[in-house]
Amino acid sequence: MSETNLLHGNPLEKLRRGLDASIPAIVLRARPFRDSDLMAHLLTPSLGKISAIARHARGSKKRFPSSLDLFDRGIARLTREKSGALSVKEFTPSHSLIKVRSDLDKLTLASLLCETFDLIVQENTGEDSSKLFEILDLALNAIDEATELRTSLRASLVALISVAKMEGIIDLTSSAPGSRALSRVLDAIERFSEKKLLTRSSLDPLLSRIAAAA
Repeated sequence: MSETNLLHGNPLEKLRRGLDASIPAIVLRARPFRDSDLMAHLLTPSLGKISAIARHARGSKKRFPSSLDLFDRGIARLTREKSGALSVKEFTPSHSLIKVRSDLDKLTLASLLCETFDLIVQENTGEDSSKLFEILDLALNAIDEATELRTSLRASLVALISVAKMEGIIDLTSSAPGSRALSRVLDAIERFSEKKLLTRSSLDPLLSRIAAAA
């Protein structure tokens, strides 16, 4: 049985009824919240992008073995608090992209992808987002496993073009892969969101090295 079929029933309906729902998730962003909590932005196949509070995540290694780090992929057990906010009661990582965390180039590209998905994917739609989830998951894995910078860049570009098309931003699927296509898709994403991608500036050294080696 696949991870996306772990639930018996609709997770959104479970949450509405006050029950816990365990679903696959990728951590797009996590920031400190109050004394020991975290506020996490998660991409899920069944609920889309959501924000959820992880109570005591910075202190409980039993419920949060990875502390909900950026890029983490695993199973999030969600519940609905009395206030109506979503809460992550437990997060069990399936893999944590170890190579990405130890390589600056891979880290830059993975950060760019997560920032982009967090910026442009609409939150709390409750819609099937399995395709978006698959795109990001495959791209992060490809970056982690790549043995050359060109391969990592290609995986990142494919993911960016795919999500830009799915979100109705721009269709560059017929464009030749390269730095020009990368610049075009990032320009379009920034225009659409009316925000600058903070990690974009870190791409210049990577692209310069690729150009020098050509």
